[in-house]
Amino acid sequence: MSARRRCLDWFMDRHGVVPQAVLDLVAREDLAARENDRSASNGEGEDTRGTYTGSTSNLSDIEKQRRRNLIFDEERFEETFLKCLICREVYNDSDKLPKMLHCHHTFCMDCLYQMYRVEGEFRQSLTGVFRHGMPMTVKIQCPTCREGIIISESELRRLPNDHTIMELLCFVNQTGKNEVQYCTKHQMQPLNFFCEPCIMPVCCDCTVIDHKESKGHIVVNVDEAMKKYTPIVEQTLTDIRQEKSNIVDKRAALEAAQDDLDRIQKDLTRQVRSVFDSIREILDEREKELYDASEAEIERKREVLEGHIKTLGERDAMLNTEFNELQKAKDDKDISLIFTGHKSAREALAKKVYVPTNSTKGFSVTFQFSSRADSVIKQNVANLGDIIFQS
Repeated sequence: MSARRRCLDWFMDRHGVVPQAVLDLVAREDLAARENDRSASNGEGEDTRGTYTGSTSNLSDIEKQRRRNLIFDEERFEETFLKCLICREVYNDSDKLPKMLHCHHTFCMDCLYQMYRVEGEFRQSLTGVFRHGMPMTVKIQCPTCREGIIISESELRRLPNDHTIMELLCFVNQTGKNEVQYCTKHQMQPLNFFCEPCIMPVCCDCTVIDHKESKGHIVVNVDEAMKKYTPIVEQTLTDIRQEKSNIVDKRAALEAAQDDLDRIQKDLTRQVRSVFDSIREILDEREKELYDASEAEIERKREVLEGHIKTLGERDAMLNTEFNELQKAKDDKDISLIFTGHKSAREALAKKVYVPTNSTKGFSVTFQFSSRADSVIKQNVANLGDIIFQS
């Protein structure tokens, strides 16, 4: 049995009715197949290629049972009905618009245009007649039945849309592909039953293999299980809602208590900071007085040292000048300048400058603090203030 016929069976089993779009599509393809194989078939297979009516009144019991047990492969359905046979991409209402050829076979507009363009370029390469552009009309062949069609680009774009496939796309999108859950152990078997002891949905094969009633398993229909356990679940949901409401109330109370703690902490911090800020201001003032006194005395001593350093700098500059002039006269072998520079240098050396090198000897600035006062202050600070807690 063909994949298309299996898809029809799926529609019948799942929805109880076959969309007219599906019936039209299969009927049209059956007609095209009979026309192409008329000489070879001699009427054979007529009962399997006729128009599908969706009725099961003339089916055998075996066929009816097979249809009831059929599990539809939705990917195969998409491959069979909804994909272009050339590019294998799903049709859509834009670049992959399904276009029907005169032979009743359908392909997407993009693939048909590519066929038209390739054939036109090939014709153009064979002769110089079309050197200024592609030919107006070319002959393309249907990839399915190989029937030749002479067509222009404008005629190609005016080919009729296959509304059957468009309706089928709309139908599949509305039915939803992922509504059925399948067994992970038995491939493509829907989970139509529920095992109460195991608390899990099972498929038909599971009921006769892993979840036999003879082994203590109680298997019921999924709908019955839903009807039975829905009140229980609703009660559980109600209890959860009530508990969540209690949690919300308790959380609100705790958050209010947290806000109170934040307020208390801010007030306490403000009070403690106020007391210690006042004490810190007194300490800072005394500290500044001591710094100013020490800096004044040290600055006076620094000025003395800087005066000595300036004197030494001036004498060093003078000696450098005498040295350079005497050295130049010696290098130039100028006897007159040599004796003159020598005399000036000796006079400079004779001028002594007194700079004491132990200017800081005996100089000191110390900080004195009564140990008794220190201990009293520390004790007073350690006992300054207290925090009283009340639960």
